[in-house]
Amino acid sequence: MQQVKHAGSTNLADDTIIKVVTSDKSLTWISPAENAVFKITQDAQLPSIVFEFHSKTAGEFQWSWVIEWEAKVRGLRERARKNSVLQTFSESGAFTSNSTSWTVDLCGKVLGGTLTVKVNVGGKILTRSVLLKGQNPTRESIASYVTSLEDMFGFEKLLEQETGSKHFIDLDGEPITAFDKGYGITQMTQPAPNFEQVWNWKANILAGSAVYKDKVRIAKKYLGQSGRSYTDDQLQHEVFSRWNGGSYHVWDSASGAWVRKKNILCDSATGNIGWSMDNEKNKEKSESALHERDKGTYSKGSKGQSEEHPWEYKGMCYADHVLGQ
Repeated sequence: MQQVKHAGSTNLADDTIIKVVTSDKSLTWISPAENAVFKITQDAQLPSIVFEFHSKTAGEFQWSWVIEWEAKVRGLRERARKNSVLQTFSESGAFTSNSTSWTVDLCGKVLGGTLTVKVNVGGKILTRSVLLKGQNPTRESIASYVTSLEDMFGFEKLLEQETGSKHFIDLDGEPITAFDKGYGITQMTQPAPNFEQVWNWKANILAGSAVYKDKVRIAKKYLGQSGRSYTDDQLQHEVFSRWNGGSYHVWDSASGAWVRKKNILCDSATGNIGWSMDNEKNKEKSESALHERDKGTYSKGSKGQSEEHPWEYKGMCYADHVLGQ
């Protein structure tokens, strides 16, 4: 017969010393619940999360935390993500305190994913994890934030084109993630966004704004070379083209003006795909013929490009699509 250890025992004999064995239930978490879900506010602020435990032990406690998120591809569609992990983001911290509670502060950053907190109490470790999810801002909030930044005329059109002014997939509360490691509302890939720029829509826009301003500077320098003049519309096309890749205009000496490059044909059924008509495989073919030839390879991304399917991602086509050409 299996022997069972009881938590305690006694007898009726006098002068008998009885050893009472009890389980130590004094060291326990009070809050939050294991795997509780908390949501970052629409205004990109961390919610108030208090980790608190009960202990009869006094003294300094060693706290540590780590937050981690495995990025999996999911575009704008509200459906489950692909299983393969594209990239893993993580950040951690540690501190000593004599308090039995800690209000979450991730070094002042707004981050999402799985947050795991550990506390060392007299050599015993308490561990608890919660989930941090995101909420999409309103279009009004986005517009207001973009307006607060200088020299950002037209940027809201890019946000609408890139993600429909969304930062998170509502289904899982995680950032939009493209196969090329473009994250969130701006889908910026270069320079690669950091953990907070991936999760904080304001930080994402701010990082994207720096890139946008640089494109504006380069476009103005290009169009204004040798004292040449250009219109606001030409500047907008040049900036948007360079945001996605490459210049839009060439100088036409005969007319003394900037004109759209003539050797690029765009697939109007897509956002940024086109063909160089200098390529022998593309010459004298119509847009519809080229589309039918190559459309089956678009979903493969750059891996779908080949000698037989010489389509390309073109900044010019992107600019035409965004600006309704």
